[in-house]
Amino acid sequence: YDHQTESLWSQLMEKAVTGPLANSDLHKIPSQRMTWRAWKYRHPETTVLSNNTGYKRDYSIDPYTGYYQLGGFMFPVGDVRNDMPAKTIILGIEINGSARAYPLEMFNHTDNNMTDTLGGVPIRIEVDASDQVVGVFESEGQPVAHIYAYWFAWQAFHPDTTVYSKSK
Repeated sequence: YDHQTESLWSQLMEKAVTGPLANSDLHKIPSQRMTWRAWKYRHPETTVLSNNTGYKRDYSIDPYTGYYQLGGFMFPVGDVRNDMPAKTIILGIEINGSARAYPLEMFNHTDNNMTDTLGGVPIRIEVDASDQVVGVFESEGQPVAHIYAYWFAWQAFHPDTTVYSKSK
């Protein structure tokens, strides 16, 4: 949801679904994911938003903790491919119309980088010493937009997705 236009955006559809910008494409922004400690080390001048928002909420508690472990869903999700359990968290990447899901658990005990080719583009997935994916890059070092999602959600919006396996 954006306050400027009051449009509601779907990350996985990559477009606005309601409001003045309905059917407008979402501009993907490449990002990196890392622990706060790693971020602060790399960017020591970073400032952080205050928890003093005016709302009585403990922002240190994840409201979805129980949901991660439950087998069910909060809402109907339709058919789910059986490539992996529905709530497996994946790294989803789409390049040139080709989509691939990378189960995050596969990055445990990797050697800091993994390479693949998607949509004809060689990519490098960087993994830090704590087995966290910190970024996805093309071979020339350009960042590649990606998303972390549950398998059931990714495959619903990318029905032709492939699932990465080390045997590829």
